[in-house]
Amino acid sequence: MSTDASSAPHDEGRLRQTARAAAALAERLTTGVAVLASFSAGAGLLLWGLLWWPPSGALSSLFGAAGTLVLLLSPAAVLTLFYLGLRDLLTLPERLSTRTARTVEQSADTVRATTSEASTGLLGRLWGLVKHVWALRGVLLENRALLVRTGALVRFANPGFLLLVVAATVATGLLGAGALVAVVAAWIL
Repeated sequence: MSTDASSAPHDEGRLRQTARAAAALAERLTTGVAVLASFSAGAGLLLWGLLWWPPSGALSSLFGAAGTLVLLLSPAAVLTLFYLGLRDLLTLPERLSTRTARTVEQSADTVRATTSEASTGLLGRLWGLVKHVWALRGVLLENRALLVRTGALVRFANPGFLLLVVAATVATGLLGAGALVAVVAAWIL
């Protein structure tokens, strides 16, 4: 049992250390990904404008224009999701330390309040128990927001999504080259 108690602070230290290392990596990538997402959106909109502007009134033409717009802006959307995940990752170490400190403080307050009350009757003890369980519920609900946000971040940090980000980066390069060729062709013609 003492092994579990001694490994908990070690694991907490490892968690914070890993979160700091991930935040440092995210800090280096954030600006580049934001620029890349903006470039991708600009190149996609430019290509769409050169291909479809002005749109005709035919319904099939409008569906084609909308489909092309979605297709051309999808790399920018993927890169923007990745950028938002990186921004969440930047704040993770601070949020972890703040939430951990508050949870420990609130749990200790609840334990102190439970042990210090000297209710003599059975109903008084039951009411005290209900109040403290309710207080612990509040602590857990506050931490739930952190866990939900971290869970959403973990959902995007998987090999499939990272492969999608790499594909979006390659598609952005192709969109940029296509936009450059289209602008030169439009300028010549």
